[in-house]
Amino acid sequence: MTDRSATTGPGHPILAFVNTVADDGKTRNRDTFATGGELLAQLRSGGLDIPTVVQPPGQGQLRALRYLREATWSVLSAIATGRTPGREERLVIESAMKGAMADADLALGGTRIGWQPGPLGGLHDTLALCLAGFLASADLDRLRECRRCTHLFLDHGRGTGRRWCSMARCGNRAKAASFRERRRPVA
Repeated sequence: MTDRSATTGPGHPILAFVNTVADDGKTRNRDTFATGGELLAQLRSGGLDIPTVVQPPGQGQLRALRYLREATWSVLSAIATGRTPGREERLVIESAMKGAMADADLALGGTRIGWQPGPLGGLHDTLALCLAGFLASADLDRLRECRRCTHLFLDHGRGTGRRWCSMARCGNRAKAASFRERRRPVA
């Protein structure tokens, strides 16, 4: 049995973070979480390795995480669509990654080698290090933005590739709208 979440999910933990918006269209004006605990649960289910001792972020931390999320989305969206990322957004994520690296520890675990937040690092540092890893990966070439909403995903398919973040979220609506348009009488 194949894991369908690997083919229909965003494909990387940083994209699960960037996609924590519940927009219909291209607005990015509503979160998919109301509390820090809900955000942690979503990030864990999206594949982000967060130690269980990490406390849910408070309101001030959530504001900082939203700021990082939107700067990250702006840069990744530009990359996915072939545009040049904005200078301010690039500086936000660069600063976050540099700050996280300043206190990071090298994690050597079997075949996995990477950076993990140091003793002072929290969720913000975990996300910044995850973003740094993603930006250095070969998966960046497969980054796409949904045609219907702002969600980003990795396209690992053959052929023309995915056009929507998921069939359940946007694909069915796009196909239904296209069907209705084809059936509309010509005036």
